[in-house]
Amino acid sequence: MDHLLPELLLDIFDLAVHSFFDPEQPSPSSGQTGEETALAILKDDSYPQSQLQSGIIAHETNPFTPVHLSHVCKDWREMTLSAPELWSSIYIADGRPGTVKLFRHWLHQAGSRPLELVFRDTGVMSNTESGRDAVVEMLKVAAAHSERWKSFKVRLLDLCLPLDDVIEALRGIATPKLETLAFSFNMSAISRGDFTDAWIPLVTNSPNLQHLQMWSTMDYMEEFLAIVPFSRLTTITLPMVMFSRNSRFIESLAACTVLETMSVSLEDEPWAAAEMMEMVLQPPISGADAVSIPSLRRLNLVGNRQLTNLLTNLHLPSLQTLSIHTNFEQHPGRTIANVYLALEDLLTRSECQIHSFTIRDEDESNFEPRLLSALQHPAFRSLKELRIGGIVREDTLKQLTAAPADDTEGHVEPLLRRLRHIHIEALAEVERTVFDAILGTMARPGAKATVGFLSQAQLEYAVNAGDTHVAEEGLQGAEKEFYFASNLERARRLRREFLCHDFSMVQGWRREY
Repeated sequence: MDHLLPELLLDIFDLAVHSFFDPEQPSPSSGQTGEETALAILKDDSYPQSQLQSGIIAHETNPFTPVHLSHVCKDWREMTLSAPELWSSIYIADGRPGTVKLFRHWLHQAGSRPLELVFRDTGVMSNTESGRDAVVEMLKVAAAHSERWKSFKVRLLDLCLPLDDVIEALRGIATPKLETLAFSFNMSAISRGDFTDAWIPLVTNSPNLQHLQMWSTMDYMEEFLAIVPFSRLTTITLPMVMFSRNSRFIESLAACTVLETMSVSLEDEPWAAAEMMEMVLQPPISGADAVSIPSLRRLNLVGNRQLTNLLTNLHLPSLQTLSIHTNFEQHPGRTIANVYLALEDLLTRSECQIHSFTIRDEDESNFEPRLLSALQHPAFRSLKELRIGGIVREDTLKQLTAAPADDTEGHVEPLLRRLRHIHIEALAEVERTVFDAILGTMARPGAKATVGFLSQAQLEYAVNAGDTHVAEEGLQGAEKEFYFASNLERARRLRREFLCHDFSMVQGWRREY
């Protein structure tokens, strides 16, 4: 460390406190065989909340902080305390009396840098009066620095806060630098008037607001949707929401002119109950009535039956990156009976070209025929990246890589001719000649193969064969990542996928429609 330049050491420190951290490392030697590994997709819907502890950190999954660095030695302490960039991202979980003092210390060390603040509960802390008071006090302290806010995110559902005090702390503050706003309270404990008095000015007083994250579509509050700067938003994130029958939020998306990324996860209330509450989004009368968002390039979706109608309501001519996590259900009585047909409907109407596609289906029965049928759509002709979350077997692999069924067959064109990166999260055991076809795809410029094997023996073969293939073909630029897709490993990788802008897309619904 004595030979490292201070600038380089600070870069290392920055990575140490602001990078993703997962304490559960891959375990290829776990002893599980392919037969012992469950085939179903495993998602942890309590992550990262399940691993958070009360206190202050600088990243939603990383418990390592600049405070730890400052305790190593005198030189590190001096360097850490003189680097405000290490302290300007502040992630506060719950509240304890001692946390307020620590929060003030972080703010002091951040100097005059723009602040990125996250307040959230963990769902496991005892809901004490002192803890609630500490959260309110920290919100008041944060409000005094509102002119430096670059990002302000609040998700406090489980703490029974004195919301009058919270609203008062946030009322009328100036946020000229605010680019990102996320908020969620227990709406049943807050009056409509208090909400609009606090949050409408917060939005209208933020001329640089570009990223909006809400655990509600706010369909029931037209006066709030009226002031949201949809024409200025580049990112919209809606975790665990429901759209009303004739959603004002969906209609408002027509005003988006620079929106590039939208992420939505849908809470699937039992259908009868949802219809009773008028929380079933209706399909448009015709495709021409779908809401058009010409600027949208990236769409991330999580949902089941409600997802079908959302897809039918959109027209996305510039869409390039699409991710869908669903659980297949067939609805014979509906105009579009399932999410795959709704996807085809969206792609046909939008006439877009998808470059990156991720698909996971928790119903793995007949998943592969549904996938292969979907990939036949012209929108996937230019597909460069494909990630498959379900089980992939030999026949599917042959079609994706154009592997010959036997030596008598001639050259066969792959289904996806421009594919550069294939990621198979769970590959069943296949003939070695079929797997060798995957290695053949690595001959393409910039190619990459990422494969999770359900068989330990096949993983060992793949590692050796891959190294040999790269050496023989001279594919210095080719990349490969092979791993054992055990229960633990599949769940570990997947839960990170559900993290979106500090929060999980599959955790925390509170009927905030």
